[in-house]
Amino acid sequence: MLERFKRKIKNQKGASSIEFALILPVLVMLMVGIFEFGMAYSNYIAITHAAREGARLAAVNQFSEELVRERAYPVTPDSISLTYPYGNVHGEPVMVTIKYNKKIEIPLWGEAVLPLQSQASMRIEY
Repeated sequence: MLERFKRKIKNQKGASSIEFALILPVLVMLMVGIFEFGMAYSNYIAITHAAREGARLAAVNQFSEELVRERAYPVTPDSISLTYPYGNVHGEPVMVTIKYNKKIEIPLWGEAVLPLQSQASMRIEY
C-alpha cells in the first residue's frame, strides 16, 4: 500500500495544466499592459503631431483649434493652448501645448490615468 501511495505522489499527470493556470493571469496582465502602453504611446505621437501642426498653422496666421483637433485624431485633446511668449510679431516664437489624459485599464491590476502633454514652438512668419 505504501508503494502505491508513493507512485501516486510521483505521478506528474496534470502538473503542466496547473502550472499554466497559475501563470495565465500574469500573462494576461502582461499582454494587456503592453497593449495599453502601446496605445498610450500612439496617442502621444498623435498629440505631438497635432501640436506641431498647430504651431505651423499659427506661425503662418491660420491657427484653428478645430484643425488641431482634427490633426490629433483619434485622440480628443482635453486642452489646447496657443501662446505668444514674446509677442505676436514676425520672428518671435509661437507655442502650442496640447494636454490629454489617457485612461489605462489592466485586468487584475486596476485603472490609472496617464497625463500626456506635448508642446511645439515655431517662429512667426507673417
